[in-house]
Amino acid sequence: MEELFFNLFSQLPGTQSGTQVALFSLSALLSVIACLLLAHRNDLGWWAQMLSVFAGPLVIALQYDLKLLIYALPYFILAAFGLWRFSRYEFQGKFTRKVTLGTFGPGAWALSVILVAVLTALHLGEMLTSGFAFTAGTSVIWVSFLSEALVITSFVLIACGWRPGWLLMALGSLAYVVAIFSNNPALALLGTWVFMVLASLYGWWAWRKLPRRTDAAAEAALETQP
Repeated sequence: MEELFFNLFSQLPGTQSGTQVALFSLSALLSVIACLLLAHRNDLGWWAQMLSVFAGPLVIALQYDLKLLIYALPYFILAAFGLWRFSRYEFQGKFTRKVTLGTFGPGAWALSVILVAVLTALHLGEMLTSGFAFTAGTSVIWVSFLSEALVITSFVLIACGWRPGWLLMALGSLAYVVAIFSNNPALALLGTWVFMVLASLYGWWAWRKLPRRTDAAAEAALETQP
């Protein structure tokens, strides 16, 4: 069992680093499940994403360093926002929503940039305020935190019915894979993020035939006419 744990997480079982890597891998796996469910517009995807944040960032913050809550709580709040936003769509089955696609205009781009910047800053925390983040050799930290923030932001975009959010999620996931690949990552962590790229692309493909909001509104107006 110890050998299997080491092969999956590149850490010894029972150590602090081993526990953290295992929790982050579990968190990434739950996000993959969330993507697959949301690709089919299933409400349970948001519960999976909230559980992902709880199993990874929140548990690690509560167990090892409460200062990490400064970015873990916003992650959880944004996942809860996704559940609320999806609840505004009509049901199409037991858990499936009738999602309509919105136009990804300047407002969506501005929201994306602001969220990525804020989430990255919160994740950097003291590294940003102390100036350590601007020292040499921190490029991998910047790329990994920016890409993770982009993935979390993409969940918000998906909740709002913006299909390009799936492509941004795939881009962020791919950037994270590249960032950790150069540092001899744990097999489980690397594998789940590769699946995250594939799940994001699948979500973008699965939403290709969803109606646009203008089309849906026009159709609803025709149905209400006598």
